[in-house]
Amino acid sequence: MNQTNVKGMMFDAEVAALLPRMDSVNDHREALQRLQDNWEHLTLLGQLSGIAADITATGDEFKSLSGRLLNALAHRLRDNVVQGLQGKAQVAIDILVRNLFERTADVGFLATDTAICEALASGAAPDAIQQALHQRLQAYVAKYSVYDDVLVLSPEGEVQARLDTRVTALHSTHRFMHEALSGQQAFVECFDAIDVMGGRRTLVYAAPIQHGGARRAGVLALSFRLEDEMAGIFDHLIDGDPFQVLLLCDAQGEVIGSSDARRIHVGARLSIQPDQAGHQFVFHGGRLYLAVCMRSAGYQGYGGPGWLGCALIPLQDAFDTSHAGVVQGGAAATPDTPAIDASAFFDEDLLVFPQQARQIQKGLARSAWNWELHTRRQTGAHAAADNRFAAALLLQVSQTGERIRQVFERAITELGESVAASVLADASFRASLAIDIMDRNLYERANDCRWWSLDGSLRQALRQRDAGTQRKACEVLAHINSLYTVYTRLVLLDLQGEVVATSGADAPDWLGRQLALPCLQAASQLPDHQAWTHSAFEATVLYEDRPTYVYAAAVHGDEGRPMGAIAIVFDAAPQFAAMLRDVLPAGDAAMSALFVTRGGQVIASTDARLQPGQPLPWPGLAWQTLQAGQSTALVMPINGVPHAVGVTLAAGYREYQGGCMGRADDVLALVLRPIRQPMADASAAGQGRLRIAPGAVQGSDLSLATFMCGEQHLGVDADRVLEALSWRRLTAMPGSPAHLAGLLMHQDRMLPVMDLRALRGQAPLDPTAGALRLLVVCESRDGFRFGLAVDDLAGILTVPESACQSLPEGLARHDPSAIGIVRGQADGAHAAMLTVLDVDRLASRLHGRLSGVEAPAQAA
Repeated sequence: MNQTNVKGMMFDAEVAALLPRMDSVNDHREALQRLQDNWEHLTLLGQLSGIAADITATGDEFKSLSGRLLNALAHRLRDNVVQGLQGKAQVAIDILVRNLFERTADVGFLATDTAICEALASGAAPDAIQQALHQRLQAYVAKYSVYDDVLVLSPEGEVQARLDTRVTALHSTHRFMHEALSGQQAFVECFDAIDVMGGRRTLVYAAPIQHGGARRAGVLALSFRLEDEMAGIFDHLIDGDPFQVLLLCDAQGEVIGSSDARRIHVGARLSIQPDQAGHQFVFHGGRLYLAVCMRSAGYQGYGGPGWLGCALIPLQDAFDTSHAGVVQGGAAATPDTPAIDASAFFDEDLLVFPQQARQIQKGLARSAWNWELHTRRQTGAHAAADNRFAAALLLQVSQTGERIRQVFERAITELGESVAASVLADASFRASLAIDIMDRNLYERANDCRWWSLDGSLRQALRQRDAGTQRKACEVLAHINSLYTVYTRLVLLDLQGEVVATSGADAPDWLGRQLALPCLQAASQLPDHQAWTHSAFEATVLYEDRPTYVYAAAVHGDEGRPMGAIAIVFDAAPQFAAMLRDVLPAGDAAMSALFVTRGGQVIASTDARLQPGQPLPWPGLAWQTLQAGQSTALVMPINGVPHAVGVTLAAGYREYQGGCMGRADDVLALVLRPIRQPMADASAAGQGRLRIAPGAVQGSDLSLATFMCGEQHLGVDADRVLEALSWRRLTAMPGSPAHLAGLLMHQDRMLPVMDLRALRGQAPLDPTAGALRLLVVCESRDGFRFGLAVDDLAGILTVPESACQSLPEGLARHDPSAIGIVRGQADGAHAAMLTVLDVDRLASRLHGRLSGVEAPAQAA
């Protein structure tokens, strides 16, 4: 990937152009560059001390990691913004296309409506037809409120009836008429300025009205409330964000809908690249925007009008974290779960940063440790001067290491918080999308049952109850079911629950059957054709004893009293599963999504272990207090694994409020993503330097080289330590005891390496943390050399011999390698204890097991 030098550091070209707007990246860059400038001074001191090679190597690692860390942070900030924009743009266009798919079914069905067909076939005058159909059209739009006008036109384009009588246009020559009458397609979709709509630009769905076989009696046209629909979609997605702008554009970049007409108005033309992946820059109205454009993924083979969902944000505001939902202090947690460090959200590519930052810090500490070890052995005239120089060097190394730690920690924390915020926001957003899709889908179901209850053939079948009317009713239901494939069955019942007509090839098996279903009994009591009801999500004989929703509406007679009910059986299993799959990213098998009730019943799940109708196997504390439409994002354990969880409670859509009524069967969407369980840093515990309580020093001093093994602070005689090494690849020894980690090549000699964790009963490190360990090379009094695998170095200490106390008898039996303990205080807080190990006793654990590897030399 091409890189660009930005003020002394290399960045990928694709993010380099964005850096002037990334304040946090620039702040970290300046801090790291100051440390790089200081490194030259540190290297000079290292040359004078003999550890220049170590200092230089660590400095090269520091420079490399600095550049890669800042580059990753810039990419993450960019990706967070772009992914957020992409998600909103994709949802805007996909939600619209799903809605328009329903319209393609509506126009096909309404064009066969008995009342409309009979009115056109009557040959009555236009005024009479208008009077006869106006109430019918009002009843339709009262249920399907997504339309602002419905027109019935003759084959010659004359208006026979319409809903919006304020429009005075009486004739149409628009191309949609010819296309509808040609019969070459089931429906016509047209967005244009249309003459019969008073010249206004609108989205029209049209289909031929057929009566008496193949004869086309006219054209039915539905005018969709596009502006109203887009305003609802935009408001939901923008959610009060003062910077982002959402647009609906055609392929040429003309704006069809805008969330903020003051900044980008409808009719504006933008220089967009419809098929450009990732982000692009758009200049409009004196502002430069970061923009993304997304095409619809389509729905059940329907691709929509070919429009684009576009999301934009002014470049100057794109990376302003003051208004972003950045996680502060770690991810949210449930009341019974502690907050998880944000680095738990890192993927494998990002995990290297905290690990390598610790390696750099350990590299500096190891160089200082080795130098301190060396200078404490000095004797003679130059010893005092060397010790003063060593103290200055150690102070400089210590200060540099601490500054590196702070800068890296801040940058890595910000990177982690950015990733955590992105993961949690993405889970919440996908849950919100899932529930929005469900609400809109079930809104259509409530509309369908109410409209179909007005069909004259169904009323006739309930009234006459003869074979002819029953057969006709079955044909009507079968035709409807062929257009609306989200149902498995449509059923017409009388007031006693007897099946009068049904769709499906097995209709004869159902006719005359008695069904005692609570929702059907409730439907027969509904007061008018605007009312509807639905069952709980429960198993029903109408769905092969599987759980689903059954929607129902009363069929009223001429006198207004219920004659029976129509029940429509939602094909819940594939339909809900498809909704959930659509909100998950393609190819991500780890994420899952669910619909559940507030009471904890599974409605649908992409996880095969959670079947519809089953109780949720973990508590839903996070959503008990959610209100309609509210979302939350949190971290919670599921089967012992921490998950990022997005939750949204149903809000309903337009007049439909079926999923958020404050009851136990309220519906929620959950999106779950497992996150890595963070491993404890083996070197984090016990890093305070041991301080001996003040008092008179009696006898000679004892120099101890100390290190950490898990939470144990250990030390050995510094005179028996040669040096500390970074972790090296070891040669395994088959059949060796657990505490023998392997063999190490050191100064042309093969040395055994003892794992102090295994020897002292400590839990083994996670394999990914093994590279952070260190090797301490020791030599026994008889010249036997070996390595100790430790977690961290903890300083070279000088203590009076009197401070080293013998081990209590009971402890000595259980710890034969130890010869004493040194008690003190760590940072004036908790009492600290250093266990002193004997190098010769450790070496004896290896004698006799290493024939031909490292033969002990004769004692001097």
